[in-house]
Amino acid sequence: MSTSAFFSCDDAMTRKIELQSSPTSKEDLETVYSIKYCTQWIIENNFLSVALQFPDDFLIDASKVVGLIQHRVPNSSIFILGDTSYGSCCVDEVGAQHYKADSIIHYGSTCLSPNIILPVFYVLGRASIDVRDCVAKICQHCSDTAMKAILAYDTKYAFIVGQVFHQLQSCLPHLILSKMSLPSGSSHGQDSFYKTLYPESVYINNDGETGSAVVRCGRVVLLPEGTNIDDYSVIFLGKPDGATIINLMMNFNKSPFFTYNPDDSICQRMSLNVNKALMKRYYLIERAKDASIIGILAGTLGVAKYKDIIDHLKILLKKAGKKSYTFVVGKLNPQKLANFAEVEVYVLVSCPESCLFNQGDFHCPIVTPFEMEIACNKAREWTGDYTTDFSTLLPGSPMYVEAPQPDSYEEEGDVSLISNRLRVIGERNALEVASSKDVAIRTEGEIIAVGSAQNASEFLSTRSWKGLEQNLGKTPVVKAVEGQVGIAASYKNEQDLS
Repeated sequence: MSTSAFFSCDDAMTRKIELQSSPTSKEDLETVYSIKYCTQWIIENNFLSVALQFPDDFLIDASKVVGLIQHRVPNSSIFILGDTSYGSCCVDEVGAQHYKADSIIHYGSTCLSPNIILPVFYVLGRASIDVRDCVAKICQHCSDTAMKAILAYDTKYAFIVGQVFHQLQSCLPHLILSKMSLPSGSSHGQDSFYKTLYPESVYINNDGETGSAVVRCGRVVLLPEGTNIDDYSVIFLGKPDGATIINLMMNFNKSPFFTYNPDDSICQRMSLNVNKALMKRYYLIERAKDASIIGILAGTLGVAKYKDIIDHLKILLKKAGKKSYTFVVGKLNPQKLANFAEVEVYVLVSCPESCLFNQGDFHCPIVTPFEMEIACNKAREWTGDYTTDFSTLLPGSPMYVEAPQPDSYEEEGDVSLISNRLRVIGERNALEVASSKDVAIRTEGEIIAVGSAQNASEFLSTRSWKGLEQNLGKTPVVKAVEGQVGIAASYKNEQDLS
């Protein structure tokens, strides 16, 4: 039995989905979608309700894939998650649980974020790549045999990257292959399938490999003893403008980047000025320091420890004397966030590949948990190191820095680099808040108070329009009447009205 999940996007009537130019051939479906291994995984674990999650560009093959799997597991219910709650790179456990799924098969690229509840089998796909051309052009651009480099890749090339790696070692003897840290699935048998599907590219804890492990962006790099990650360049297989490489460049911001794009067979050194990008992010940190009202956006409900980081941010913001409000709005757009004009800065809790995006259309800045941590935690300094993984900010992580107690915040002030005004970070009582507002004189005898609101209710009190008046006891009570019937585009009684 197969069914299709509901479509929950706000602009469902006008949304355009970019699909593959043509469906995958019947002969290639088995290989591209790993039908054999998906079926074995379902049977071995006796799963009865399996959700198949496809990104938009794979939906053209979705019905055929469901048919192939359903035919081999007639006792199980296989259905499609046609639209995701957040990004397609994350496992949509929320959508799957609406249909009481006991497992998920995730197709396409993934951000490698650990999930929380349901067992997941990842099928990363098989994008075409000319291995000979790839190796030749990378060796041409990276001709220094003494060069230390890390080979990273988009997940859709995981099936072939081992072959590319071994051929590149002839010209780059100090090359290291990064490995994907797919969520451990030993209890559900995924690991044995991963070793076959993605040889050498998946990190399995019991591989017996030695070296100093560096984990960033869901990837594990085993460095030789005595070496430093900042001494290595990064060679990336995939699009030079995708979310994956932007995430990698921010986290490996001290390393030169080279890319090979299999789609157009172009190899190049990335010219993106990472320092300039970091300074833009530091500007957002300054905006966060100035803000009094912070909105915490839940940009995921499926990535592990998302509740922990939200609780951590609430405590951190309270210590810094800022008022916080938590919002769950699904997929972000400027119209949704514009409903909350009192919020001065949002902090987005999401997967690493979804937290950095073009925010020019939004009415206020949207920062990452790491940036908010720098803004509010005086014990954490800006060093240029950057992380998009919010789990590294939690207790128990090597990057965790405990925030000082509120009393220590009040010992000294700070000058805003944006407004050039004195600001104090720390908890303050109502009297201190009232006396901390700036005072400006417009004309003789006319004094006005200038200052941002400290909470949402204070902001509301300054607005000229505060919503509909209730007029309790003044409005006559009338019986309810039947309203319009149908949809807004064409009500059933519109002909009568005309």
